[in-house]
Amino acid sequence: MAERASTVFVGARLCRACASLVLAVLLLACPRADAAMQDEATADTAETAAAPPAPVPWSDLTPEQQALLAPLQQQWQDLKPGQQQRLRRKVERWQTFAPERQERIRQRLARFAEMTPEQRAAARQRFRAFQQLPPGEKQRIRETFRRFHALPPEERRAWRERFEKSRAAGLKPDAAQRPPEPAPDASP
Repeated sequence: MAERASTVFVGARLCRACASLVLAVLLLACPRADAAMQDEATADTAETAAAPPAPVPWSDLTPEQQALLAPLQQQWQDLKPGQQQRLRRKVERWQTFAPERQERIRQRLARFAEMTPEQRAAARQRFRAFQQLPPGEKQRIRETFRRFHALPPEERRAWRERFEKSRAAGLKPDAAQRPPEPAPDASP
């Protein structure tokens, strides 16, 4: 029993270490991996226009920030001061997120890390295209996404299969065949 508890503890520590590594690498590689962090770009632009950024010594980071950025410790001094400050701000913001949101972001970053370079480039391109859409169109897409994810898993799978078949046939999915509204919850 003690051996199993030890294994679980080591596994949990390893999982947290991997999550920190993925987070740190992706924050460097893809500064806009999480759409919620995009408003940082305005702050970055305003700060760089005002004065050149000052380097951030590793020792100036809080223990929590150091833990999240630990995979970058060896190259921290080699990063440009602007990168250091941007990473520090992103980690500060990360710490304000609810644990559920942090977990969702970790999962997304892990999926992003597993993608091939071509898949990452396509994802970035789709993100940029989405950002260029008018607000009404963005809202329509978000609502469709919400409705789709509210469906039971077997229905989502069926919709994905239909979409893949129509895409393979070179057809655009019929707009009239949108996912239906999920059935209202029968529980009080």
